[in-house]
Amino acid sequence: MFDQIIEGILLAMSWEALALVALGVFVGITVGAIPGLGSTTATAILVPLSFFMPPTLGIPFLLGLHKGGLFGGSIPAVLVNTPGTASAAATTLDGYPLAQKGEAKSAIQMALYSSTIGDTFSDIVLIVAALPLAAIALLFGPAEFFSLMVVGLTIIATVTGGSPEKGIISALIGLMIGFVGEDIVSGAERFTFGIDHLVEGVLLIPMMIGLFAVSEMLIQVEKKISALSQRGISSELGRGQNLSKKEMVRNLPTIFRSSCIGTFVGAIPGTGAAIATFISYAFAQKRSKRPEEFGKGSYEGVAASEAANSAVAGADLIPTLAFGIPGSGTAAILMGAFLAQGLRPGPSLFQENAPTMYAIFTLLLLGNPIMLLEGWFLTGLFARLVTIRQSILIPLVLIFCMVGTYAFRGNVDDVITLVIFGAFGYALRKMRYPMPPLVIGFILTPTAEESFKQALLLSHGDYLTFLTKPISALFLVLSVMMLFRAAWKPVGPSRPSAEEKQ
Repeated sequence: MFDQIIEGILLAMSWEALALVALGVFVGITVGAIPGLGSTTATAILVPLSFFMPPTLGIPFLLGLHKGGLFGGSIPAVLVNTPGTASAAATTLDGYPLAQKGEAKSAIQMALYSSTIGDTFSDIVLIVAALPLAAIALLFGPAEFFSLMVVGLTIIATVTGGSPEKGIISALIGLMIGFVGEDIVSGAERFTFGIDHLVEGVLLIPMMIGLFAVSEMLIQVEKKISALSQRGISSELGRGQNLSKKEMVRNLPTIFRSSCIGTFVGAIPGTGAAIATFISYAFAQKRSKRPEEFGKGSYEGVAASEAANSAVAGADLIPTLAFGIPGSGTAAILMGAFLAQGLRPGPSLFQENAPTMYAIFTLLLLGNPIMLLEGWFLTGLFARLVTIRQSILIPLVLIFCMVGTYAFRGNVDDVITLVIFGAFGYALRKMRYPMPPLVIGFILTPTAEESFKQALLLSHGDYLTFLTKPISALFLVLSVMMLFRAAWKPVGPSRPSAEEKQ
């Protein structure tokens, strides 16, 4: 094992790997700083680029992009009271009041330091926890693994979004799309309707880019985003003071506590950065010695929200890598990148690809000081992106989506799939159906179906095998309990999810 760790570190220490992580972080902050975009959209758009690189280059590039996007969302949140990502919504509560006091520069620096510490903490937890959890999952048989897929999808469906019912429907739609193609055992065609392109099933990459990126651009066409002038932003940052060491030290306990909250919440499939952020913000206000400052320009409020949302970056990969259950929409896209690179997330990932995974973990950690340096020296540049015109941005993004999708296999049918799912995703968003359960349901379908049929073969067709095995029965009981809880929830107007608010 020690030899594999050394091999992985040596793979990570190439200039190409470090340069691509730095590029990913730069692009992530850039996209996060543009109101209306976010790390999920950016990852979906750029995921085809990773397929032309080795796994130790392509995956870290996307992970760096995810890191940078979470911090980048704080820039417009502070400057123009418009969060670049949903997870930065709580940052506006104190970041913008600080900017109005002429302290925009120090507020963004607090966000940068808090994000770096929170992200580093969750990365360490990921590295420490993922391997033991994967080792435990190796002890599972087909019945236990199928039940694990069921409970994971149930959590995601009932927690994501403002309405559990819509989350469940979204997950079921993903399952139905996942059944399109050839039967995993018999090879018979299912739900192809005579269309040759569907025999191999719906491809994950065009589907994800359409659902996340194209639909988001269509939504942004309807929005009007206010922004400061470039001149105003430049002068605001130029005359601002740097964050004092005293203020930073005073907020270290809040940052550490929020990092723990973000890591814990982020490791639960379906929760996401937005939920972790508001939980952390509320807890920080409750524990603060100066709670009356929250909402009026509190550095503690900025630290709490930014440490928590960045801590999710590593935490939502814990169930993804250990069990093959994506913890969020971005994790689902990253899982698609892993699969395209021949790395199958789940219990056997670390056994079959140990040096590659240690290289990825090393670059994951190195991405944090890189983000700190880029954020410190290039904040002024990123701040100017707040004013980019949507009339220029949206067509460019749509063109990039189509070019990237076509480049994946050089097949025009993939572009058609992209357009169809873009329109479908737009319709679902307008009706406030969350996207992550759909995509995660689609991703889990092949694994769940394979485990289900293997369990039946081993038990000679006895369906009770899922209930007679204690761990499998426990997972199924948990799923049923969560479904009943969602069904008995008091009826009322559903509140939009964090994703819908963006």
